Amino acid sequence: MKFRMFVSLLAAFAVGRVAIPGEPIKVQSAFVRVLEEADIPAREIGVLATLEVREGDIVKAGQVLSRLDDDDAKLAVARAELDLSIAERQAKNSVPIRTAAALLKEAEQDQAQAKLSQRIAAMKAENDVAVRHAVKSRDASKAEYDRAVQARKSFEKSISQTELDRLKLVFERNDLEIEKAKFEKDLAELQQKIEDSSIVEQDQIVERLKLSVEQAQLQKEVDSLTRDVKARALDQAKLQLARRGLRSPLDGEVAEVFRHRGEWLEPGQRVMRIVRLDRLKVEGFVDSRAITSSLRGAAVRVLVSLSDDEKPVTVKGRVVFISSEIDPVNAQVRVWAEVENPDLRLRPGLPAEMVIDSTIRAATNTTSPTKTSRER
Repeated sequence: MKFRMFVSLLAAFAVGRVAIPGEPIKVQSAFVRVLEEADIPAREIGVLATLEVREGDIVKAGQVLSRLDDDDAKLAVARAELDLSIAERQAKNSVPIRTAAALLKEAEQDQAQAKLSQRIAAMKAENDVAVRHAVKSRDASKAEYDRAVQARKSFEKSISQTELDRLKLVFERNDLEIEKAKFEKDLAELQQKIEDSSIVEQDQIVERLKLSVEQAQLQKEVDSLTRDVKARALDQAKLQLARRGLRSPLDGEVAEVFRHRGEWLEPGQRVMRIVRLDRLKVEGFVDSRAITSSLRGAAVRVLVSLSDDEKPVTVKGRVVFISSEIDPVNAQVRVWAEVENPDLRLRPGLPAEMVIDSTIRAATNTTSPTKTSRER
């Protein structure tokens, strides 16, 4: 504990006086550094077919930097497009449903006709008027024949033999009409049974065709789902094709290229590194006693010497990060500010002089502070 107190006193003596509140704060040992960078990895396995940029090229976000061999992926996309085209045709095809519905309607009409025929046959089968009429006629003709026979017995010449034969013929014919009426009634009953059977058959046909309509509707739903599956398969094939093209995630400069055309790549292997140059950070150290809670977001003024022959460049920015750790040797904390570099004159690695004006708040940029890939 005594040693730490001695070190702190020594650091205070080395740093000098405590900064006065409101005074500009000078950041010591400041350097321009990369704010955002990204390693571009291969996302699929394959041969590096093209390399469309070189080290030092300026690239835009989304720009294709290189491509893996994509012949198979293109064929997969073409095949998926054909599959989707077929699935869309099947999903739009309503002929099976309309055909099944037409057959069902026709069967329902036949069913109605069969029911009508069955009712007619039932009425005929239940109708015994013809039999009763024939029986009555037979009874009347028999009675008339019996009276004629009795009269001839009483008075031989009262009825001629010819008349008697005629009455007997009428009686026998009426007997035959009874048999005919009964036969026709039996036929009507058989016809009713046939019509009943036809009704059962028509009912079965109608039920089967109803199932056909339901099946056609279900198949259309399945076709619609199949179309959606094929559409997702096409999206996946397009994604696989897109993944074979390596795109820049940010605006920047190609800092390093690690691979060459014709090399075999595995997923995750680095192909190149991109650094952002239009916005940089200036990093340095500040006496911890000058740090206040309001320092973050404060305006900064940065003076950078590009070379011995050029006039120093002054840029403005704001404090973005203040470390919560204090160096136990010199009692300093690390801070860094974001600065704009639209003309790309500033380069990472250049020494800089940075002054923090804690009384001025810099305008907040709409873009949130970003972390470098290494800090992530």
